[in-house]
Amino acid sequence: MRNLIDRVMLWLAPDGVGGGSAEGGDQQPANADLLSNVFAGGEGGKPAAKPDGDKPEGDTAAGGTNAGSEPKKLAPWTEQLPPEMRDNPQLAAKLAGFTKLGDMAKAYLELEGKTTGGAAGVAIPGKDATPEAVAEFWEKAGRPKSADGYSFAADKDHDGASFAQAAFAANLTEAQAKAMLSSLNEIGAQKAQAFREDRQRQMAETSAALEKEYGSRYGEQIELLKRGLANAGPNVAQILAQAGLSGNPEIVKAFIAYGKMTAESGASRGGEAGASLKSVSEGGSLSFKDT
Repeated sequence: MRNLIDRVMLWLAPDGVGGGSAEGGDQQPANADLLSNVFAGGEGGKPAAKPDGDKPEGDTAAGGTNAGSEPKKLAPWTEQLPPEMRDNPQLAAKLAGFTKLGDMAKAYLELEGKTTGGAAGVAIPGKDATPEAVAEFWEKAGRPKSADGYSFAADKDHDGASFAQAAFAANLTEAQAKAMLSSLNEIGAQKAQAFREDRQRQMAETSAALEKEYGSRYGEQIELLKRGLANAGPNVAQILAQAGLSGNPEIVKAFIAYGKMTAESGASRGGEAGASLKSVSEGGSLSFKDT
């Protein structure tokens, strides 16, 4: 009983009251600030109307009561408390609200339940905790009971099931997992956009370099490029484009050379013969496709 009362007293006690200093020590006036205020000429520099030592009896003192004020009447059960608790005006004012010891204990336990979860609260599992205890902890913290419990797990278009498995393994709550998935999608979109822009830039640079190198023979070289890609395989152009290599000048020149070699050897040629080609300056581009 005494232990419970002591804990309640600590709960009721204002800062700095309760038989010991609060963490960090008692709060004392900052002497440096007081001295600074004196020389600053502000409110803190004005002398008091009458020094503290000259206060007449009955004036309010730090931690005391006003003259003539009646002390709070305490219930009989408070006789079990130490005098320093009963005689403290601030504590007495709070204790006066509990006419029975049970009322105070109930109030304390209700507060403890709100702040810690009480007996049914969430306790952090120790190193020897069972898998069931660990799972219970994370479920109370907000993680679904299984990976398919995440709201996005059924999203087949964005492979939600795979991310749900990863989120579950990392013990993420629904809110945490959704926030991370949203961030990953945003980052992925930014990376894809940057990739497309870089490929377009490289394609334009390579196209301009080839036009400068070949001049009026630019269209002929593009025709050889198409031939080389077609003879290399049905999906080569697509694979190169997906890998971001369709604008690489060395790759382009290699397939131009391969197209020339197959033309001289009489190998079959894909695409439409005689198709009209435009240079970059005429509005054309270096982009190509499988034929």
